[in-house]
Amino acid sequence: MAADGMSLDGHVHFFTASDLEVVAGRLPFALPVPHLLSNYLAQLAKSGVAPKLLNNVHLSVLPDSSNVFASFEEMEALRAQWPGRYDEVRLVGTIKADPTYATAERLSHPQVVGIRVVLHDAPPESISDHAYGGSDWLALLARLRTDQHVHVYAKEAETNLRVLRQIPDQIRVVIDHLGTCHPERGEDEPSYHALLQEAGRRGNVWFKGPGYRTSTKVDEVVPFVRAIIKAVSADRVLLSASDAPHVGTDNEGVGFASHYNSVSALEFCEALASSVSFATGIPVRRLLSAAADDLFPIQQKAKP
Repeated sequence: MAADGMSLDGHVHFFTASDLEVVAGRLPFALPVPHLLSNYLAQLAKSGVAPKLLNNVHLSVLPDSSNVFASFEEMEALRAQWPGRYDEVRLVGTIKADPTYATAERLSHPQVVGIRVVLHDAPPESISDHAYGGSDWLALLARLRTDQHVHVYAKEAETNLRVLRQIPDQIRVVIDHLGTCHPERGEDEPSYHALLQEAGRRGNVWFKGPGYRTSTKVDEVVPFVRAIIKAVSADRVLLSASDAPHVGTDNEGVGFASHYNSVSALEFCEALASSVSFATGIPVRRLLSAAADDLFPIQQKAKP
């Protein structure tokens, strides 16, 4: 794998056994295996590459995002332990999108880049017309900095669309997993087409990979990426994302963890970007990570 292909992980989860203790015995499935920042960096180091940017995204099974803030401290501890080794690694985080949890204090942290709405397989009809338009949600959205975004995850394109239409136009939005986890419906599915059209109208919506949650077959994902590019441009696509440690199953019920590790997941992203590049002429690097400059800008310190 080329070094540039692994310079960014736009969606990864870091958490410890202690983080999982609060949900032990409460989940309808086995607890995921702890995924430590130090182990992840060591695994990538074996491939010969150190990532430049990591986005620790809120893990849906956890009640809050304390693990995200803990990872910021862990990174500082690693830098102190290994002077110079991790100086070029920038760690940011996306916290839980909850009006009570995402306080002004938490959002003011310079490494927090956004909030994540997690809906999984919620059907479209479960999203009322005012689900995200109440005073508490509007207050939350008003607390976001102009460089922060709302990260929306739903397997159904129409569910994503219903949420997007309730978010004020000036708020930046990231649609997770390319907007759909149903490849069998095709990129011409009416609700998917409507989602892309709404994203194009707004002009401030990004679609994030890795792509394997849409389908583990690269050829099945390419048409969706091409449709996104046509609707919002290649600069609104971010394919480089491992989504480690790969919780959940594919459309055939096979665990993602049996398909991928942190390295092979990023290799999938590069294979997808290469296939899209071959079909469109758009550079692989641009598809993988060029959007990161807009999505994860370094917060400028206020002048004294």
